Amino acid sequence: MNPFYIPQSRRALLRSLLLTTGGIITSDLYAEALTLTPRATEGPYYPDHVPIDQDNDLTQIIGGKAPAGGVVTEFGGRLLNADGKPLSGHVIELWQADVNGCYIHSNGTQRGKERDPNFQGFGKIETNAKGEYRFRTIKPGLYTGRTIHWHIRVKQNDKSMLTTQLFIAGVPQNDRDGILRGMGTEQQRLSVIREFKPMSKDSQELVGTWDIVLGNTPEDPERRGGPGGPQSRRRDNDQDIKDLLFGPAPF
Repeated sequence: MNPFYIPQSRRALLRSLLLTTGGIITSDLYAEALTLTPRATEGPYYPDHVPIDQDNDLTQIIGGKAPAGGVVTEFGGRLLNADGKPLSGHVIELWQADVNGCYIHSNGTQRGKERDPNFQGFGKIETNAKGEYRFRTIKPGLYTGRTIHWHIRVKQNDKSMLTTQLFIAGVPQNDRDGILRGMGTEQQRLSVIREFKPMSKDSQELVGTWDIVLGNTPEDPERRGGPGGPQSRRRDNDQDIKDLLFGPAPF
């Protein structure tokens, strides 16, 4: 599967823009080429009691009697800074709904549903020397008012640098999801909608790639929480857009 971010260096990118624009780089062209991963609401269901098992494989709980229900799904890529440099030693957290649309949160169980006791619900991983990360989880279940999505947070030394969400291309609910529609520019929204395909011809498991491109500004904790209202969504400013560099995400 091809990564979203085109494998070019910053110098090669700027040189190609100069050649194709006659030496003139407009702010629109710059913004189109350079796309930071947009911020999104933390939502109301960040775990209020994290599980003992917090590794990057959410499909199997240590000591569990069975694997989690749902379609096993893997994704990963690289964490990059605004200059395209891989970021090692950063912690990436993942939390999501189980196959029944329920979260590991005291208020995260949908009416008439039960939480899957075999699903970990929350996991994390530290990026390696190449900035790489990977999660093995399930395709999230739907819950009322949202499309299918994963919640992601990037931390550096316990400081939250980015909270965002990842989506699956082709899901009908994407077009009317208010959180997704409010995430930055159109180009930024496209950067968090990924294609997932079967791991092999006969496999039921899905796999996708996703590079996360991090700006330089930590998050404001007071604007991170909440169910997705205007105060809990952060948009990148013009300078953030200009600071972005994209790169490949092989893993």
